[in-house]
Amino acid sequence: MRKLLLASAFAALAPTAVLAGCGNNCYQRVNQPAQYQTYAETVQVRPAQVYTRRVAPTYGTVQETVIVQPERRVERVIPAQYSTVPETVEVAPARKVWQVTRDGWGREIGCWVTVPAQFATRHRTVEVAPARVTYEMLPAVTAVRERTVMTSQGYVTHETIPAEYATRHRTVQVAPAQSYWAPLR
Repeated sequence: MRKLLLASAFAALAPTAVLAGCGNNCYQRVNQPAQYQTYAETVQVRPAQVYTRRVAPTYGTVQETVIVQPERRVERVIPAQYSTVPETVEVAPARKVWQVTRDGWGREIGCWVTVPAQFATRHRTVEVAPARVTYEMLPAVTAVRERTVMTSQGYVTHETIPAEYATRHRTVQVAPAQSYWAPLR
């Protein structure tokens, strides 16, 4: 080491003298710069993204006919029909009665006299048509009502946007800078 220090001191003072008397034991300082290399690499600029979109269902109104009261059979009772008819009835039968009268000379005369039958008009109620039952069909009663219905179902869509990549150049140090002593030739 002492030799090395001496050699460097002499080299500073008289470079030519040192080189001339150095022989095989002389060294020179070599400075080698760092070495770099540029690499191209693919990097992700933006990750893949998924967008979700929800579409709500749609609704509408529908008119429909509904039965409020179904068709039915109704029983109708028709009462008997009556009428008043006149009829002649015998109130007293024909008979013979003994009748005493006076004639124009004042004598009393007795005779059998026939009294005719006596009749009267009486009104009587008679059934003209008997009571009966008829059946009538009443049609169904309908109404129109509005009802809300789903016209289309809701759904979900997924849209994927792929990741985005780019090429970037990167300079990398391959070898560090070196400084060393190499034998002088």
